Amino acid sequence: MKGNKVIIFFVMLTIFPSIFFLSGIEAASAAEIDSIPNTTRSIKDYDQSFLSVTGYAAEGVNDRSQYIGTSYYRKVKTEREFLQAILDAGNDSVKVIEVAKDLNLGWNALNLTEEEQKKYRFIKQYRDPMNGFTNPNLAASGVSQLDVNNVDGLTIFSKKGKTIRHTEINLQRSTNDIVIRNMNFDGMWQWDDTGNHKEVGWTFIKVNGANNVWIDHSKFSIAADGLIDTENGGSNITISWSEFGLPADETPAKDSDIYQSIQFMEAKYNAGELGSDSVYSNMRNAGATKEQIMAFAAFHSKVHLTGSGDKDYMDYVSSSGTNYKDGNQRIRLTLAYNRYTNVGQRIPMIRQGTGHAYNLYLDNSTHEEVLENVSAIAEYAGGGDTLSRALNARNGASIAADTSVFVDITEPIIGAEIQGLDTKNMDEQWAELFQHAYNRNLIVNSHISNKYGTYTGSSWDNNGENLFTRGFVWHDKATIGNWAWSSHIVGSENMEKMNPPSDPFTFQYNYDEELPYTYNVVPLDSVVPTVTQYAGVNKVNNSPIRWLNTDNSSKKK
Repeated sequence: MKGNKVIIFFVMLTIFPSIFFLSGIEAASAAEIDSIPNTTRSIKDYDQSFLSVTGYAAEGVNDRSQYIGTSYYRKVKTEREFLQAILDAGNDSVKVIEVAKDLNLGWNALNLTEEEQKKYRFIKQYRDPMNGFTNPNLAASGVSQLDVNNVDGLTIFSKKGKTIRHTEINLQRSTNDIVIRNMNFDGMWQWDDTGNHKEVGWTFIKVNGANNVWIDHSKFSIAADGLIDTENGGSNITISWSEFGLPADETPAKDSDIYQSIQFMEAKYNAGELGSDSVYSNMRNAGATKEQIMAFAAFHSKVHLTGSGDKDYMDYVSSSGTNYKDGNQRIRLTLAYNRYTNVGQRIPMIRQGTGHAYNLYLDNSTHEEVLENVSAIAEYAGGGDTLSRALNARNGASIAADTSVFVDITEPIIGAEIQGLDTKNMDEQWAELFQHAYNRNLIVNSHISNKYGTYTGSSWDNNGENLFTRGFVWHDKATIGNWAWSSHIVGSENMEKMNPPSDPFTFQYNYDEELPYTYNVVPLDSVVPTVTQYAGVNKVNNSPIRWLNTDNSSKKK
């Protein structure tokens, strides 16, 4: 039913835009701003040019279509062929990997010999969950961590949208200019019966210090921890035209992680093997069916962690003079034309760096329906499974979202204008150091609809009091109309990371800084149909040459 409401909204918005512009709880307030300060953008209908790289990665990733037909182009059909291609990429003898078959890179499934483990030392076994496996798929396949090291220039793509399962890909700090397109990522989730989502840190892709990364037209289901995280100062990253999360479904495919995990838990429940603290047992005893729990399980809490910790406030120079570029202030992230379904938070969460998002479509409606209609699930769902949040700038970060749609997102912006008002998850030392940092969050030219009402406009409207800012704590509203794309800790270049100062940081904000690229957005009333049609894996039919292009505005085939 809620999906139909979304369609009706966009039809009405097209015909009667002024009605929606002035509707909802802020009916008396007209929009004060409809674009992000210090940016240049065009509003245009979707065309082939939207397949080009955009955002912060645009200047740092390269076209590799010239490698077609050369020894630098590797088409892989097996797991070992893929591992060999990664190894050869580190030796600069492979620049393109085309994935032509689904790959199971789980540690047990690979079953590498001792000699192979030495050869492919960049892949290793991921530690098992603290409370054991609840997903028979993962228990059989195992889980791996695959590090991509010493690679400068590599495109991984699939012409047919093939799947990589059971591995976390870590793009390490020695890696630069990485493109991943038209790939499906799955098989990194199981039921966590503690409800705290801390049993294991499985993530699909971790940008672990790499620079110039473009992830495009791909799909990410649900994982035990993040979906795509950025740590250790990864910079110039664009994630575009990708799909995250799953719709609530009482009848998922029988080979899916959700079905397999819930069948496993149901067997233990029927055998009386679950304790009094079991989330699954409590839900079932309170009246939830296993089918309803399967629908509830199609939810992902943490999406884009960006910035590995408060302590990474600067680059670290070792005693030998090596500069480890892990400062959070280096983070530059673009999210463009992505679809998020039933996700809880961190879209994105950024510490100290910069984020820019446009033409996003976030829809939590089917998860909200489960929570509203099944009291047994709502009662025992953990706090992380009831969250519905998006932008979260911390430690002096700036995040701006343009021309996006939020459906059943109760807190599009969370946190606080000044970090000292939001220190719950910070160690005392870092809470003290960052207490005066201003966090800038901004949503413009966007629409929100949730249980509190509907609104179209900007988060700065009505002096910052509207549906976009329900989860945000203002200090003195100094950031309204006062935009800085980045911040810098005064004197950090002379500080020692391992011996931080005791006095609170003083920040310098560059109010004249322009966004370093121009960008295109589709009109607001086109966001839902356009992103629904084109975001995700196998949504466009490209030839290899087009997947390898970074500029698709031309008529190359």
